[in-house]
Amino acid sequence: MDKFNQDYLRDLESKYSELINPKRLIQMFDTDDEFTEWAEMGTPEDIRAALMAFEKEELFNHCIILKRVLNTKEK
Repeated sequence: MDKFNQDYLRDLESKYSELINPKRLIQMFDTDDEFTEWAEMGTPEDIRAALMAFEKEELFNHCIILKRVLNTKEK
């Protein structure tokens, strides 16, 4: 792979990482209800992965919402 492609892939990965960063992601939602609706679209596996990412960023109020959604889906 040439340097151009490597730089492009690194840049793309950086932008993707920034986009999915929990602190950045929550800015997309105006209310907790909107965040809840977003979480409800995920599978239990998706929600568990999100929960770990949100815990890492210490977004504990959002972790509570994710855990509530996860519990509902696992019933």
